[in-house]
Amino acid sequence: MANVPRFILGLTMPVLLPNFVVSFSTKTKIDTSTDQSALQALKAHVVSDPQKILETNWSITTSVCNWAGVTCGSQHQRVIALNLSNMLLTGTLPPQIGNLSFLTSLNLMNNSFHGSLPIQLANLHRLRFIELGENYFYEEIPSWFGSFPELQYLSLSANKFTGQIPSDMFERLPKLQSLNLGMNNLSGKIPIDLLKCKELQFINLESNRLEGILPEEIGNLTKLRSLHLDNNRIQGEIGDLLNLEQLTMSNNGLLRHPPPMYNLTRLRILDLSRNHLSGPIPFDFPSLLNLEQLNISFNMFGGSIPSTISNLTRLTILDTFTNYLSGEIPSDMFERLSKLQVLDLVSAWIPTSIPMSLFKCKELQIMNLVDCGFEGILPKEIGNLTMLRSLDLTYNEIEGVIPHQIGDLLNLEQLSISSNRLKGLFPSISNLTRLRILDLSYNFLAGTIHNFFTHIFL
Repeated sequence: MANVPRFILGLTMPVLLPNFVVSFSTKTKIDTSTDQSALQALKAHVVSDPQKILETNWSITTSVCNWAGVTCGSQHQRVIALNLSNMLLTGTLPPQIGNLSFLTSLNLMNNSFHGSLPIQLANLHRLRFIELGENYFYEEIPSWFGSFPELQYLSLSANKFTGQIPSDMFERLPKLQSLNLGMNNLSGKIPIDLLKCKELQFINLESNRLEGILPEEIGNLTKLRSLHLDNNRIQGEIGDLLNLEQLTMSNNGLLRHPPPMYNLTRLRILDLSRNHLSGPIPFDFPSLLNLEQLNISFNMFGGSIPSTISNLTRLTILDTFTNYLSGEIPSDMFERLSKLQVLDLVSAWIPTSIPMSLFKCKELQIMNLVDCGFEGILPKEIGNLTMLRSLDLTYNEIEGVIPHQIGDLLNLEQLSISSNRLKGLFPSISNLTRLRILDLSYNFLAGTIHNFFTHIFL
C-alpha cells in the first residue's frame, strides 16, 4: 500500500466510501431490529399491563427509541437504558433480553415480574445499573452477576431469592458502589469476597437469614457510607471490631494493626438491629465520627451507655431499644448531640433523673424512654423541645406535677406518661391541636381534659 501512487488512492476513496456507508447503515438497521425484537419478546412475556403502557406505546410502527421507558444512544441509536419501574407489570423475563447488547441501565423496580432470571442477562457486559427490586424473582442469586465488570449499582431487594449469596460473583465487580439484597430469604454467612469490593459505599442485607459473625474484613471498605445488616441472625461481640485497645504503637509512634472498623471514617448509617449481637456497646471509637444514624436495637448488648457517645456530634438517630443496658447516663452525654432527632432507649435500666443535657437537643422529634427506671421530676425544660412529635415516658418512676410547659409542644401527636407517680392538676393542653394519642393512666392526676383526641387513656 505504501507504493500505491497518491492520486490512485484519491480515486479509490470515493469508490470505497459509498460502500462503507451502505455497509455501516445496513449494520445499524440490523442492530436496531435486534433491539426491537428483544423488546417485543419482553412485551409478549408481560401478561398484565393494567396501565396499557406497553400495549399502546410499544408499536412496531415507531422507532424503539420513542417507546416508553426506552432510551437510545444519540449516535448509534441503540437501546442503552430500559426503565419500566412502577408500571404494575406482571410477567417473566425472556432470554431475548440478553440481546440488548448496548444496555447500560436496567430498571424493573416495583412490578410483579416473577420466575428465574434468564442466564442470557450475563451477555450484557456494559451494564452499570441493575434495579430489580420489589418483584417476585426466586431461586438462588446466580453467580453470573459477576459478568458485569462495569457494574456500579445492583439491587435485588424485596424478592424471593433463597440460598447463599454467591461469593465468587464479587471477584469480578471492581466498580461496585451500591449493593441491595435486603428483604429476601438469603442464608449463610456474609461472603468475604464482598468485602473486597473497595468502591462500595452502600450495603443493604437487611431482613434475611444471614448468620455468623460480622467479618473483620469490613474494615477494607474505607468508602462505606451506609451499612444495613438489621433483622438477620448475626451474632457475637462487635467490640473487637471497634475497640482501640487493640492498637499497638510502633517505635516511631505510628498506629499499627488498627481494629477493623477503625477505617470506616465515612460511615453515616450503621443499622445492626434485630440480630444476636452481645457484649458492651462499642461506642469507644474515634473513627466513626461522621455517624448520623445508629440503630442497635433488639440485640443482647449489656453494660452501661458510655459518655463517649457524645463524640458522635452528627448523630440524628440513636436507637438502643430492648437490650440489657443498665447504669446511669452521664449528665453531660447530650451536650454535643445538638442534631439528635430520634432517641429510643426503651428497657434500658437507668435509675437516675433524666439528664438535663437532653433538653438542649432542640431538634428532637421522637423521645422514647419507656421502662428505663427514670426517677425525679419532669423538668420544665421539656418545653424547650418544641419539635417533639412523640413523647413516651411510660413505666418509669417520675413524680411530681406535669409542668405547664408541656403545652408549648405544639407539634406533639403522642403523649404517653402512664404508669409513673405523677400527681396534681393536669395542665392545659388546648393548644396541642395535633395531639392524637394521650395516655395518662396509672398516675395520681386530676383535672379536666377537653376531648378532642383520637385516643385517650386515663
